[in-house]
Amino acid sequence: MRAALPSAPLLDLTIADGEPAKTLAAVEGIADAAFAAGIRRDDAIVAVGGGVVTDVAGFAAAILLRGVAWNAVPTTTAGMADAAIGGKTAVNHARGKNLLGAFHPPRTILVDPLCLASLPDRDYRAGLIEAYKAAWIADAPLAARAAAALPAILAREAAPLRDLLAGAARVKARLVSEDVRDAGPRRLLNFGHTLGHAIEAAGGYGALRHGEAVAWGIAAALEISKRRAGLSEFDAAAVRALLRGLGPFPAPVRDPGVLRPLLDRDKKATARGTAGILLERIGRARVEESVSAEEWLQAAAIMSLS
Repeated sequence: MRAALPSAPLLDLTIADGEPAKTLAAVEGIADAAFAAGIRRDDAIVAVGGGVVTDVAGFAAAILLRGVAWNAVPTTTAGMADAAIGGKTAVNHARGKNLLGAFHPPRTILVDPLCLASLPDRDYRAGLIEAYKAAWIADAPLAARAAAALPAILAREAAPLRDLLAGAARVKARLVSEDVRDAGPRRLLNFGHTLGHAIEAAGGYGALRHGEAVAWGIAAALEISKRRAGLSEFDAAAVRALLRGLGPFPAPVRDPGVLRPLLDRDKKATARGTAGILLERIGRARVEESVSAEEWLQAAAIMSLS
């Protein structure tokens, strides 16, 4: 996984793999190397790798010389469906996930599903959750096609995989174009992420992959959606069944004493609570402005993917 800086000469950097690498230290390492190489405002970063690489390299590009161009070449399902698109760049902080970042869209995004051939199965499946999430919140026909094609997608067959990844990218690109700075409809992309981020942080960013934590967050959001957004049990069961097909996932932290402070520090939190993304039906989601930490904890206690 690399973050390359085209300059004179070409600077080729390698950063560590996984969520623990999303740190200010990693960004500082890129900055040190870039300054040593004589970076200029007309240089550009090319981030080749998964979501961690695009997040870290994109954030470095956002703050180097107050902003240089960058280009994303995602090589994982999570990167292709979500992380490389939309210009949200960030690193983690001890107090929570993605709390330090900037909006800095890449100049170009190059996606080649053939890169996924060597991706470990667990990472491949975890990243698919972000792609299915996009369909569930905003594209019911895509969700139906991708659900029917799950065995073929798990087998990495090219046509259904391209359909899902391209559809997810279209959903995200449309929502981002309507709301670049994440104050309106773009927030729908956070479906499953409120509790998911807390679960991920509670595990030290190592026990679960990002997509696996989001899957548990979706399972909790389904419970709240049934009560507050009118989601039918039929649709909730369909989403849970597909998540089960992408699993199994490690058990999440459910301890309220651990999760509550993480929920309180969520970057979407306000005095009224944390904005929750709820599903009205497959293909249609909405932002619920005030979902309390207590509601998330109650949903966490009963959420199930079994």
